[in-house]
Amino acid sequence: MSSQAAAAPAAVAGAAARLRRVRDALLGVRTAYVLGAFVAVQWVAVLALALTVRHNGWLYYAGGDQLWHYTGAYLLAHGHLPPSYVGYGWSFLLLPIAPFAGPNLVSALPVIVLGNTLVLLPVALLCVYGIAAQIAGRLFGYFAATLWIAVPYLGIVFVEPGYHQKYTELTLPQLLGLTSVPDFPSTVALLVSAYLCLRAVDAAG
Repeated sequence: MSSQAAAAPAAVAGAAARLRRVRDALLGVRTAYVLGAFVAVQWVAVLALALTVRHNGWLYYAGGDQLWHYTGAYLLAHGHLPPSYVGYGWSFLLLPIAPFAGPNLVSALPVIVLGNTLVLLPVALLCVYGIAAQIAGRLFGYFAATLWIAVPYLGIVFVEPGYHQKYTELTLPQLLGLTSVPDFPSTVALLVSAYLCLRAVDAAG
């Protein structure tokens, strides 16, 4: 047997041993601490995007339906039932904000955006971790949480040049809760529902 052939298995064994040490060290840390670090990284990444992508104050690009939703919330808050052009669900959820922010959506944006990024964004991350951990354990949960944070930003690097501006200025702000459209809260609601259903299935089994 050549020295190169003998060295290869030794190198593989050494790498495997290092990976096991990393795994054991990671599993030795309390889950809350690891998830707290994930949430902090997620907040820093969103803040960096919010500061660098083109915007006007709290206003980031959105499709336009947000005007219908907020107008519906304002009218509902003042005792009127507006026509349902885009549905009432998000308007009802905006109902506590509309009486104080007034008829202008821009005035309500700070509360909506901060609610999305400070509350709903971590909830989505924790649900992704919870779903993956229920399926294959804590390490797989950490792996899924890492992908959940990283993949949207990897798109900035790998998206086609002709679509780069649309991705960074139109898609990402809506994907990460920097706008007032209901798409992001709906995604979070689906993740919460999926996590609770999985917990219920496990409890029943």
